Amino acid sequence: MEHIEMVEKLMAKANVSYAEAKQALENNNWDMLDALIELERQGKVRSGAGTASYTTEPEKEKQSAQQENAGAGRKDRSGWDDFWDGFCGLIRRGMQNHFIAERRGETIISIPVLLLILLLCVGFWIILPLMIVGLFCECRYSFKGPDLGRKNVNDAMGKATEYADDLKESVKSGMNENNTRQ
Repeated sequence: MEHIEMVEKLMAKANVSYAEAKQALENNNWDMLDALIELERQGKVRSGAGTASYTTEPEKEKQSAQQENAGAGRKDRSGWDDFWDGFCGLIRRGMQNHFIAERRGETIISIPVLLLILLLCVGFWIILPLMIVGLFCECRYSFKGPDLGRKNVNDAMGKATEYADDLKESVKSGMNENNTRQ
């Protein structure tokens, strides 16, 4: 390869000027790799559109390889793969989080949230009334797990329990007033 061709090739790879490429090649006995390394050490290698990135620093090399692999993985993935990954993640979260029913501090039932959702889909008209009756029979409901076991979710469940307790008390007091009038 002639010296002019080598200079042009180094210019394209390192995205440097003609003079910088020629000087680096002359300093390194026209060895392309050594010239590229010298330009990088001097901080003259600039990234440009459509140019490859070369480095002698192991960390930068790892990062650029990871970015290339991640980009290639995204290009090869179809919409179906993304949907499937999301669906599997949803199933996994549904199994990690649990719905817990307690009565007087004792756990009556602890089932994965996924199973609760399936039961509600199949027997909504049976499960929901049973849960409401359970509230009036001193049952307390909560969630436990990495996604649903947070304070704000369980606080909402606690407010439903308090509302049921208040309703039960108002019904009892109304019944007591009726009994005293008679």
